[in-house]
Amino acid sequence: MKKLFKAQQKQQGFTFLESLLALFILSIGLLGVAGMHAQAMKTGYVATQNMSVVLKGEELIERMRANPVGLADYAGAAASYGCTSGSTCLPAQMAADDLFIWQDDLNAILPAPTIEVLVNTIPEDPAGDVREVTINIDWSTKNINYSYSTVAEIWP
Repeated sequence: MKKLFKAQQKQQGFTFLESLLALFILSIGLLGVAGMHAQAMKTGYVATQNMSVVLKGEELIERMRANPVGLADYAGAAASYGCTSGSTCLPAQMAADDLFIWQDDLNAILPAPTIEVLVNTIPEDPAGDVREVTINIDWSTKNINYSYSTVAEIWP
C-alpha cells in the first residue's frame, strides 16, 4: 500500500500541465478563427463592392436604353444635373442628369473610382442606328486594383 501512495505523489501537478497545454492549444485555435473571420470580412467587403459596381453598370445601361435619342450624350462626364425640377428635359439634359446621378452614386460606393463611358457606332450596322456602349470602372482598395468593364448594344 505504501508504494501505491508514493506513485500518486509523483504525479502531482501533471493535470495542471495538461490544462496549460490545452489552454495553449485552444488559444492558438482561437487566434486562427479570429484570423479567418478577419479575412472573411475583407472578402465580403470586396464582394459587396463588386456586386454594387455590376448593378450600377447595368443601371446605367438601362438608363441609356430608356433615352436612345440622347445616347451620344452619355459619353464623358456630367458636371451637374441636366434637368431642374418641374422643367421639361431634352434628351441631352436627361443624359447629363442620369450620368451625374450615376457617377455620384458610384463615388459614394467606391473609393475614388475612375469612370469611362464610351458610345460608338457599330460598323456592321448599315443604318448606323445601333450603338455599342462600353462602361469601364476602376478603383483601388488598400493597394489592390479592381476593374469592371461591360459592353452592350443599344438599338433605337
